[in-house]
Amino acid sequence: MRSKLFLYSIATVAILASCGPKARLGKTRVADEPADGGNFTEKTFPVVYKVIPDAQVTLRFYDALPDVPYISVADFQSIVLPGSTMTVSHTGVGEYTLANADASAVVNINTDVFASEDFEAFTNQMGLLQPGMANVYYDGMPFVRYKSVTYTPSKVTTTLDMGKYGIDIHADGKGAVYFPFATLADMYTDLFYHHTGFNGEKVVVNTSVNEVSLAEIDSTYNEPLLSKKVRSESMATFNYKELCFAMDHFYGFPGRIKYNAQLKEKGLDKVLEEDVESGPEIKQLLLSTSMGDYFTGMLGLLAIYFDGHTSMDILSPAIGENREKYKDLLAEYTRSQMAHMGLQGLIMEAVAPMMSMIQTSVVVAKQRPEAYGKGVTYFKKGNTAVCVFDSFNSRNEKAWKDYYAGTGPMPTIENAPGDDMVIFLDALKKADADPEVENLIIDITANGGGSADIVMAMTSLILDKSYISQDNALTGQRAIVEYEVDRNFDGVFDEKDKDVHYDLNFAVLTSGMSFSCGNLFPSMLKDNGVPVMGETSGGGSCAIQAMCTADGFCFQISSFRARLNTLAGENIDEGITPDLPIATRAAQVEVSEEEAVPSVDFSKYFDVDYLTKLLSEYKK
Repeated sequence: MRSKLFLYSIATVAILASCGPKARLGKTRVADEPADGGNFTEKTFPVVYKVIPDAQVTLRFYDALPDVPYISVADFQSIVLPGSTMTVSHTGVGEYTLANADASAVVNINTDVFASEDFEAFTNQMGLLQPGMANVYYDGMPFVRYKSVTYTPSKVTTTLDMGKYGIDIHADGKGAVYFPFATLADMYTDLFYHHTGFNGEKVVVNTSVNEVSLAEIDSTYNEPLLSKKVRSESMATFNYKELCFAMDHFYGFPGRIKYNAQLKEKGLDKVLEEDVESGPEIKQLLLSTSMGDYFTGMLGLLAIYFDGHTSMDILSPAIGENREKYKDLLAEYTRSQMAHMGLQGLIMEAVAPMMSMIQTSVVVAKQRPEAYGKGVTYFKKGNTAVCVFDSFNSRNEKAWKDYYAGTGPMPTIENAPGDDMVIFLDALKKADADPEVENLIIDITANGGGSADIVMAMTSLILDKSYISQDNALTGQRAIVEYEVDRNFDGVFDEKDKDVHYDLNFAVLTSGMSFSCGNLFPSMLKDNGVPVMGETSGGGSCAIQAMCTADGFCFQISSFRARLNTLAGENIDEGITPDLPIATRAAQVEVSEEEAVPSVDFSKYFDVDYLTKLLSEYKK
């Protein structure tokens, strides 16, 4: 639901302070079952964090998969939640019970099956942000905090059959259970982008920064990954198996992608083999030992999974601006792309809907200032005011943190003019103070989404309530997550927050560009009787989840943990239908004296007299 956020809380530092210099602290109970998995070697690697001291961990490499790191599940727990422990008990033939402070799970090393009655609690890292928090969405903005969650049903047994994918779980005969490092990393990643990766030289763990790329934690993280043009056959094979397992279980299936139903029913591997014309070609590329082919194969997956939140391009973010440094690798990638030009059409077909949304944004950015003025975020005419709100992601986090820590002034339109929350609060203040203003329309016609924390704060001020309605694509549970908001923004959560109320007629103005949180916001308002004006919003129903391939590359997907829906339980990926539709008409935009291109005329959307008339008729 958002792109990049950079925040950690004071609570994080307090929780992590007990982390010592070595991360291998997991508690186990000795079992009497022989070790399995065959011969292996062990190596100790550094563990790199951002806000706490670095540590070390020992990884195991079995001879059958010499390039694939395994880690004891107890050690993994102590890495991602420093100071915590996991007990491992031998409870049957090939069976081990894993228990941490929040939940338990059972694994069978003979069938390679994992099962937990509370998977969300077992993999919960959100307590790093707010102690006692459930495994739900929260970006950590200080004016919002988690309150509670209600799951329906309250408990569900989640079974992960790793053996079906050829992924082995091992035990050492001494009470420790070993998973592939990448598999555990996929299981634990959450909606704050808590995740971890291994690049062949070090383990990098994000316990503090809301950032998809582990290079934000360690600037050198990607260098070993980009240093080679080939990889081992064992890694290529395992990487493909692990990718299929991860996408089949942890992708959120928001609904808009072409192969959504087939992927849910049959899984990625079968869909590539049976349903996608270029699928066998993509699979071959993903299994290739050539890094260039591998990158092309991942881009091919973009054509299958692209939904506006999912990005399977692993090369471009890793290289960043260092194109000259990695020119040989890029040349290999270009060679592969040229050899598989047929995939380009598949990719272009997949991204076309989002390109249309971008075009809408461009048109709105040109036409709206003609009505309101350039850079205007509050516009009033008669008894109607409009708040122009183009993002849920532009936040002066330092200013807000300083204010709530008592070390800085409250962010305002004067000292933090680009902050989204400030823009809305400024509009509320002006509209509320103006006796003439009766209607406040929030214009999100060019809003591509961002942080749900701001959505929670805004809906609290409008609706006197703050919640997210969602379901979990893996467990099948529905959830209502409630949040508390410092509604008077005085720096504390107290009874005075209940006294805040704005006597205004609210409405929200949407376009096909209103995506992600720009889709969640009108959904919540419509659920509570606030009219939606304009055209059907652009959709987007899943939060973003950070992932790593088995060989360490970062990417992002629509998360299984939070698939957004209405209070009635309806998925919102197709967008929110307006209560007050506003027609557009075809137009021509002049790009030069000789050329004009087809466009859309949104002028009615910014005609405040017309919007006032629609609201007046709606209230009748």
